Amino acid sequence: MNELRIGIGVHSPITALLAEEAGADVLWLGSLEMSTSRGVPDREVLEPHEIAGIIRSVRAATSLPIYVDADTGRGSDELAVLATKLYEEAGADAICVEDNLFPKRNSLDDRFGGRALMDPEAFAGRISAMVAARRSIRVIARTEALVAGHGVDAAVDRLRRYADAGADALFAQANRASAGQLLPVVERIAPIRPMVLAPTVLPGTDAEAFAAHGPVTVIFANVVMRSLVAQTSRVLHEVVASRRLDAVSTELAGVERLFELAERSRALDEEPPPARTEASRTTRPAPPVPSAARPAPRPAADTATRAVAESVPGRERARALMTEAAFDYCAGGAGDEAGMRRNTERLDALTLTPRVLRDVSERSTGTELFGKRLAAPLLVTPMGLQALCHPEAERATAAAARSLDLGFTLSMFASRTVEEVAEAAPDCWWQQVYLLGERAISWSMVRRAEQAGASALVCTVDVPLVGRRTRDARNGFRRFDAAPPAIVRDPVFTDVLAHRRRRTPSLTEEGLLAEVFPDPAVSWRDLAELRSRTRLPLVVKGVLHPEDAVRAVDAGADAIQVSTHGGRQSDRHVAAVDALPHVVAAVGDRVPVLFDSGVRNGTHIASALALGARAVLAGRPVLWGLAANGQEGAAAVLRSLVEELDHTMALLGTPSVTDLGRELVSIQEQA
Repeated sequence: MNELRIGIGVHSPITALLAEEAGADVLWLGSLEMSTSRGVPDREVLEPHEIAGIIRSVRAATSLPIYVDADTGRGSDELAVLATKLYEEAGADAICVEDNLFPKRNSLDDRFGGRALMDPEAFAGRISAMVAARRSIRVIARTEALVAGHGVDAAVDRLRRYADAGADALFAQANRASAGQLLPVVERIAPIRPMVLAPTVLPGTDAEAFAAHGPVTVIFANVVMRSLVAQTSRVLHEVVASRRLDAVSTELAGVERLFELAERSRALDEEPPPARTEASRTTRPAPPVPSAARPAPRPAADTATRAVAESVPGRERARALMTEAAFDYCAGGAGDEAGMRRNTERLDALTLTPRVLRDVSERSTGTELFGKRLAAPLLVTPMGLQALCHPEAERATAAAARSLDLGFTLSMFASRTVEEVAEAAPDCWWQQVYLLGERAISWSMVRRAEQAGASALVCTVDVPLVGRRTRDARNGFRRFDAAPPAIVRDPVFTDVLAHRRRRTPSLTEEGLLAEVFPDPAVSWRDLAELRSRTRLPLVVKGVLHPEDAVRAVDAGADAIQVSTHGGRQSDRHVAAVDALPHVVAAVGDRVPVLFDSGVRNGTHIASALALGARAVLAGRPVLWGLAANGQEGAAAVLRSLVEELDHTMALLGTPSVTDLGRELVSIQEQA
């Protein structure tokens, strides 16, 4: 009996449900279907986290196997492995990669002449790496040898190499020029490995012809999007021309049908849809790739922590999921980035001297700041434009902190509004502000934060000018183009813009922001005015000199945050941890001293606490978790930091964070 399975290319939960109703055995999340549905070229433009989001939404709506088109794996073995893990976690059953060069060109796109392929041995190595990294997801190896004009023998040789590398199924693609060569490849390959085909160029060929030689899944890869474009165009032209719906009423689904499909396209946190009953299935056997219809369960919290913190370095995972320019903006520092590196290197240089034979069978990381209880002395430091990492942006990181009873600080240049983030934020959340050249905008942000329930304000004082960031200059990166900050929707900001446009009609939101930030004229007098405008506790952030710390306390600061802005302002500033003990000594017990910059693990947190910090704020590691898996990824990073802090406390003989004292830390002098 022929072993034929039919797959349909889809791009959303509703198109997946329609394919399931039609009797499809497999859902194909093809790159052309997904890309065109989002209005971008089929050139590996969609980011992996976007594709993972599509996988999750489709998985929530159906139990059918999901095959995902991963194109070239973004051109490297490492990124292909990361995609394998990411898509498996999202719920995919199979991942397909091709031996095209990055960025891939669609096999039907003949506008630019010939194409080159990867060396087959190198691509076989990529397949081996993906197979070694997966838990249960199947790996499909696709060759473009026919498309590139290499002929049947070359295509067969490549596919056999990929089978030897561990591919679970093999995919041969053809274009218009090589359509007649597809069946001879199937005749020689299908007996040794299940095959996947997408015969877009063979509209008159019955799929049964391929299955005569072995198990074959035939994918009708882009029929949904092509039919949507054709039918929608015809209906819209008719509606616009006739000014009425009568002429097309028989072509339109009833709104009740939309309601029904939307109800079935359920959210992720609901129960998954039941598997189709035998009566609803066709007589075809289950697809050969993969063997199970349902994905592996999503990892539990501790597994998720390990996935981010151990098996896949968070930073490299984020790099795989973000655009190069966005990643460099988040990862980069000022100048030659020596200042950024120095922050972490100096933390790494600290050594700790443990106390022994102290009962640490019960430990507490809990603390309190400004009357708010925290499960650990750890907060998320203010970081703007988090939509560069994940669509949920600051809402996700705030919710992650809330889930662990930790603190969160919202940047004035956040992607999400104060009000949006406040809904998801923990009890201890702070609003960061800059003193802008148009002070009324700053005061508006203060008022909105107070009304939204912020428990403190953080005034950043170390940006008289924005640091010279080499990576951004190299990439031509414009923050405003990539992810406009929500501050441009502040009512006072819009009023100021309208007023200034009377003089300069061409002034844009970006232009106004550039005019008012930063303001090199900010002085201690302005800090005093901010102090007079709010009753909230005031943290002054960006202090490195002990005399400035004392002056800030005299001006009404309720806490000092020792920080080098993560090394983003200067490549020659003192490392934050080297400034910390001097600031602590200068302010004494008058106010708490907080710390950020260079923190990468729980030992760094313990070291800063031992040097006198009351709490520590983490930055980039949280961003990498956010990019990797949204709220869950950010929470996994924060959880890991707390677990590492607790572990370090046990090894040091300190049952409470208040037991972490200066006598435990040795500071090595810089060479």
